[in-house]
Order: sequence, then structure tokens, then C-alpha cells
Amino acid sequence: MRTLYRNGGPDSPYLWRMLRVLDYLWRHLDGPVPLERLAEEACLSPFHFHRVYRGLMAETVGETRQRLLLHRAAGQLDGGSLPLSRVATRAGYGGTAAFVRAFARAYGESPGRYRQRRAFISRQDWETVMHEVTLLKQDKGLKVLMRRHVGSYMEIGQAFGALQAISPGCAVGDEPGRVFGMYLDDTEQTEEAKLRSIACVTVPDSWQERPLPEGFEWGEIPAGEYACVTHQGPYAELSTAWSWLYRHWLPGSGRALGGVPCVEEYLNSPYDNPPTALRTRLMLSLA
Repeated sequence: MRTLYRNGGPDSPYLWRMLRVLDYLWRHLDGPVPLERLAEEACLSPFHFHRVYRGLMAETVGETRQRLLLHRAAGQLDGGSLPLSRVATRAGYGGTAAFVRAFARAYGESPGRYRQRRAFISRQDWETVMHEVTLLKQDKGLKVLMRRHVGSYMEIGQAFGALQAISPGCAVGDEPGRVFGMYLDDTEQTEEAKLRSIACVTVPDSWQERPLPEGFEWGEIPAGEYACVTHQGPYAELSTAWSWLYRHWLPGSGRALGGVPCVEEYLNSPYDNPPTALRTRLMLSLA
């Protein structure tokens, strides 16, 4: 299991150095990323940067970048019409064969099979596709540390990476920290560049006494009742589960919607699990 930011936290002198590097990687996925340039972003000597990065992130820069590119590629394959060769090129591969091998290692199936399976699911009768719904009563709000993101929901990982930097493996009492995402806009109605989302993580109460770095704030996952579905698979597939909740379950439930945005709780980590093993709890607010 990878252990990220072993010496991280709000007071770490390396916090903003790593945040600058992660931000640069997200903004330059489509071009070359020389280690010397990343070392400049981190204000570190190029002789030491890659060792510091690997020590804090538990993976190399190349591994981070490949993970981000394959995540974006999965989103392009799911419901998109971009030719496979173009998806491969955008993922940084000179040929389709190399991309197919890398994607299959990460996702457990070829890109072509993944696209066919996702297209088949989208054509199926929604009632036959999913899901067991459970009702969750949350008696009190969960205090969370938040970082806001504006842009594609597929790129909110940038905000989660920043949260990981200052709250590495935080436990709340005897329980491990919980990780949530809140999604405020409908992707069908809002321009991608204007989509609003919030990355959240629970932290100990004692953290509220600490000054927060710029760009972080306190918030909560509100109390109330939620209709919940647990999905296993890549994050790129979550839109199908949300559509099923709205299109099939809600009309037949007899329930009214609450005032909380769409919430997702990430039950395991993409750093420690392949995309096919990722477990996400979708939480639909009820009145």
C-alpha cells in the first residue's frame, strides 16, 4: 500500500512545493514535462527533486502522469466518439498498441472492450442495469476540510491531491479519515469549464485550531437522509449510476429531493487500488 506525504501536513515546509508540482502536472497533461521544469516549480535542485517527489508521493512523476492520463482517457472512451488512435495520442502514447497494453493493465480490459461495454450499458433498460438502494440517516453534519474546484469533474483529482498533501491519512478518533466529493452542477446544463465541485476530507476536531493555507476552508456534509448506491468501478462510470438514481429510482420512490448537492463518498483509494476495484457511495439528498 502506498503511503502518501508521510511527513505532510499544514505546517510542512514542502506542502506548497508539492501542490505547485501537482497543479503543473494537471495543467500540462498534453505536453512534455521535463523534470527540470518541475524542479523549478518545487523550488528544489533538479539533483534532488525526483527523490523528494518519490519519497513524498510514493510514486514517480512518470507514474503520476500516466495515472492521470489514463483516468482522462477512460472518460473520453465512456460515451465519447473520439477515435481510439486519438485517445492514445492524447494519453501520451506514440502508438495504439502501447496504449492498449497500458490501459488493459490499469483497467483490466482493452480500451475497445471498455468502450463497447459502457455503450451497451447506456443502451440497456435502466431498470435492469443497477442497483441496490439503501437509505442512510445522518443525524449530524460531518465537519470536513474542503478545497473547491472549477472545471471538468474528471479533473477534481487536482483538489483531492491538495487535500492529501495537508491531511495525510488523518484519523478521526479511532476511525480513518473519510473522503467525499460534492458536485453542484449538472454536466448536461453547465459548460464544462464552469462546473463547480468540492473535494472534502474529515479531519480531527483539533485541526480547527490550526491556520489553513490559502485555498482551503471548513465546511460540512449536512445532516439528513440520503438514498445511497454503492458503485464498484472506474470513476468515469459514476455518471451512469447517477442517471439511474434520477431516471429510475427517484420517480418510483415517492420521495422528494433535499437541498444538498450530489455527494460521493470514496470508500477506497485510487492510489492503492486498480480502477476496477474502486468503491464509491453515491448519496442523493432526500427531504
